[in-house]
Amino acid sequence: MASKQLRGEPLVARILEATLEEVARAGYKNLSIEAVAERAGVNKTTIYRRWPTPEALVLAAFESVSDKGSPPNTGSLRGDLLDYLRRYRAVCRQPVMLSLMRMLFAGGGKGKLARLIKEMTERSDCDALVMFERAVARGELPKDTDLPLVRDLVLGSAQNLILFRHDTCTDETLERVIDVMLLGAAQGGRRK
Repeated sequence: MASKQLRGEPLVARILEATLEEVARAGYKNLSIEAVAERAGVNKTTIYRRWPTPEALVLAAFESVSDKGSPPNTGSLRGDLLDYLRRYRAVCRQPVMLSLMRMLFAGGGKGKLARLIKEMTERSDCDALVMFERAVARGELPKDTDLPLVRDLVLGSAQNLILFRHDTCTDETLERVIDVMLLGAAQGGRRK
C-alpha cells in the first residue's frame, strides 16, 4: 500500500481526507471502511485501531475541517460580510464541503455526528452574529435591529446563491446581496 511510510499526523490527515471524499461519493449511510482504506492506501485495521466505528471516523473527519477561526473584523459590516461570504464560497467549492452539505441534506446522521453538525452550525451562527453586534455598536445598524433575523436573511440569501447558483456567484453578486439586505436592515428589520 502507498501509505505504509506515513505515520502520525500525515497518516491521520490522509485517512480523514479519504473519509470525507467517500462520504461525498457514497453518503454517510453507505460509507464503507474498506473503501476509505483503499482510497487512503492503508489497511482497514489501521483505521479501526484509531476509530472503532464508522461514526467515530466520520466524526473525526468533520471535526478536522470545522472552522474554528474567528469572524472577520474589517471595520465595517459590509466588509465583514463580504470577507465571510468569500471564505464560505471558497470552502463550498471543496469536496469537503460537498460532503458536509450532502450529510446536512440527508438528515445529518445520528448520535454524535448529528450533534457535531448541530454544534458546527450553532458555532457558525454565533460567529456570524458577532459581526452584526459589532455593526450595532459602530452605529451601522439601529440598536433595536432583530439581529438573528437580519443575519439569517443576509447569510441565507448568499448561501442559496453560493450553493445552488455557484457558477454565477461572483464578488459583485455577493456585494449586491449584502447591499440590498443591509439597506433593508438599516430601514427596518427591527424588533417589535
